[in-house]
Amino acid sequence: MAKKKKMSFRLNPEWMFKEPVDFEYNKYTLLDYLQKCEQRFENFEIYPDFIELSLHLANLQSLIKENTLLLTEKKFEDCDDEILLKELFPKKPRKLNEEEQEELDKTIKYSASKVFDAFNLGKSIWNVVYDNIHVTLKKNKNNIGSGFGFSVYYDKQDDEVYVWEYNIKKTKNDVVNNKTYMDLIYNGTLKDSSLNDVISNNTSWKDNDEYKNLPIFEIKCPQSYPMKETFVPMMRRKIMSYILQIVNLKKMEGFDQSK
Repeated sequence: MAKKKKMSFRLNPEWMFKEPVDFEYNKYTLLDYLQKCEQRFENFEIYPDFIELSLHLANLQSLIKENTLLLTEKKFEDCDDEILLKELFPKKPRKLNEEEQEELDKTIKYSASKVFDAFNLGKSIWNVVYDNIHVTLKKNKNNIGSGFGFSVYYDKQDDEVYVWEYNIKKTKNDVVNNKTYMDLIYNGTLKDSSLNDVISNNTSWKDNDEYKNLPIFEIKCPQSYPMKETFVPMMRRKIMSYILQIVNLKKMEGFDQSK
């Protein structure tokens, strides 16, 4: 797994308080940032902008209601890591003089709707992409509760096959939320090889024959999306959703049988 590193926000969460506080400067800082976000959204590059915009939106709402900033020291593993509520900490902004407060008030009033609109644009594109990615369990359904398995995607445009290992587990210092880790183990053409051969030759779990009984998901998508910023983040969410629905259903069935 890649070493965690602190995420560098494209727009500093404390951007409105850069000295001297000036509405015109803040206005153009925000517009430049939002224009770049929207350009990336139009190219279907969803992350990390979608996560960052959600933080900026929460900050604006917190400033309006409580005059408090919401910041995070989270170390991100992937560009699509969600920021949980418990990973935020409040911070009172520095004391402003009367003139600065007026400039800040104008900045907040102007920015709220702009950030909200950009977030909604990202959300609408997020929904389109999520609905376009289809996940089908092809083999070994009985072992879906293991939290380990493979996903396969055939890119017809490039005539290439992608194979990932997935592993669902709790993140460090979090006993509640699960995360799906995806590791690309093969990218290329199958040629004369079968999918089973590709998995056998490239899996990191080859020392344990149990890998042969792990679930294999087939991923289909009618459109090509950026891998890092969009496709892989959405695929991991679709697989997680699929598995948790089945695992939870099994728990419910077991509960009913125990009555």
